[in-house]
Amino acid sequence: MNRKQRRATGKSQPPLPSQAAAKTDPSELHAQGLEAFQAGRADLAAELIAQAIAAGGEAPNLHYNLGIVLKAQGQLREAAASYERAITRKPDYADAHNNLGNVWKELGERDKAKASFERALHLRPGNPDTHYNLGVLCQAAGESGQAAHHFRQVLAHDPEDSRGIAILLARLGAGSVPERTPAAQTQKIYDMRARFWDQESSYFGHRLVAEALRDHASGPGLDILDIGCGTGLVGELVRPLALRLDGVDLSAAMLEKARAKRVYDRLEQADLLSFLTAHPGRYDAILAAATLIHFGNLQPLFQAASVCLRPKGLFVFTLFPNEPEGDDFTVAASDRLAQSGCFRHGAGYVERLGAKNGLAVMALKSVLHEHDQDGNPVAGLLGVLRHE
Repeated sequence: MNRKQRRATGKSQPPLPSQAAAKTDPSELHAQGLEAFQAGRADLAAELIAQAIAAGGEAPNLHYNLGIVLKAQGQLREAAASYERAITRKPDYADAHNNLGNVWKELGERDKAKASFERALHLRPGNPDTHYNLGVLCQAAGESGQAAHHFRQVLAHDPEDSRGIAILLARLGAGSVPERTPAAQTQKIYDMRARFWDQESSYFGHRLVAEALRDHASGPGLDILDIGCGTGLVGELVRPLALRLDGVDLSAAMLEKARAKRVYDRLEQADLLSFLTAHPGRYDAILAAATLIHFGNLQPLFQAASVCLRPKGLFVFTLFPNEPEGDDFTVAASDRLAQSGCFRHGAGYVERLGAKNGLAVMALKSVLHEHDQDGNPVAGLLGVLRHE
């Protein structure tokens, strides 16, 4: 079972207080299916929407939504069939053509994917979602010029760059490497991931950071700041070491999950740099699990962390390594990580910035950061710096 399938099962979610299964009204069953999917119960959602269709609900959007749920479960062939049924009933269904293209792409059916995307774009000219999908498809095929064309079309419709197009253009060599992931993309990614993040068993960043803090801290009773705190995975592990534990994140959905755990003394939705610089000399430790991966140029953040830390305070974080290619920073090496707005950094780069900002390197080592959606290991770089 891959990462998407594990997320989609949602087995740790409590059952919904619903009597929908006893209903025979297609619209009621469909609505209950959507409710289940929003709650992370893709298995129940598929059952309810299938019941809605069997009860006479033949509207195209029912087949379309069933396709979404089946794709989330990793049932790609079944999802394709659902999208095709939606298109049969509504040939000009641009979203169904677009989503069908994504399924064909995951199945390795590149020609079918391209045909579906092109049909979707014909039906809805200028649609940034379809331009993005075509850009990704062309990038994977090594058609850099076509990929850049589609990505620029996306950026023209999305000036806040919520899809991280500047990063993808840099990966193609068609633009300069950005300073950081756009805030709009960060919020979009993590608002979506919040529903499943606590069930993610193939990510280890939070454990790596918590263990490093335990190894290097002078003892308990620390004032700790968790930047990019997400749903509170780090907070749960380091609470025993904390006199005070604060968290900051851009994603309201992530913070809602963290707040429900009641392990933080304070949670705030804010830009990380702004928060750090607004609290000089406030913390004994700053933790950043899979957070700095969304910053290319780390100088502003290292400087802000130095300001925010007390003397002998610890800065503990994970990155994606840039070795053996260089001791600088650039966009992530894999297409998937680049599409998620990630950067990679060299160990030498970290050492130089640490020295420049009064942060001595206590540890800097290669680690297993996570497994990707196909179960492949993804290397990380664990850093522990101490304020001098």
